[in-house]
Amino acid sequence: MLKPFAVAAAAGIVFAGAAQAIPLTARTVCVNCLGPRSDVLNPLDGTNDTPVPGGLIAGSGYSQDELQAGLSKSYSVDVVAVADFLYSDKGVQFLSDSIGQNNYTPYYSQQKALESVRSAIILDSVDGQLSGFGMMNLLPVDERLQGAMNVCNVDASNTQRKTSLLSWYVNTPACIAAYTQVSESAAPAAPVRGLW
Repeated sequence: MLKPFAVAAAAGIVFAGAAQAIPLTARTVCVNCLGPRSDVLNPLDGTNDTPVPGGLIAGSGYSQDELQAGLSKSYSVDVVAVADFLYSDKGVQFLSDSIGQNNYTPYYSQQKALESVRSAIILDSVDGQLSGFGMMNLLPVDERLQGAMNVCNVDASNTQRKTSLLSWYVNTPACIAAYTQVSESAAPAAPVRGLW
């Protein structure tokens, strides 16, 4: 009775090892879902159960300490302003340009990439703070990277940072905070008068 179970467990280990050979992303998934999965990179170096894909940090153009600081940094945002921006034509274009046509997509369906990324950003903004780790934690589906990201507000001469998924997570919260900054000096809206 134990023999078939041992064979199945060994097969899972083999497939899990094979999964690490393909390009994986911040939302690590195995080829046939037999191996380990990770939905976050917190802690950044992963654990034995949730390894960070080999080469993902090295290919980002950042040191581990720079990534830890950058992904942990929170930006003050207003969730309504963030949602308004991300649903506007300018916001949709911003997300479309940054994640690419088919670059960062849901792992299984390959559809609704923009919607899943947008929802993660808005959900992370609910408490008034936006960070790279927060966005990663709240992605509603496993995602995979199939091409280079278009990272906002990054040194264009640094090709690794310019196209890295981790660089995208480091920079996107700052860009969204800048796009959605609400002026402190804006006049308060006049109260609505009743009909009586």
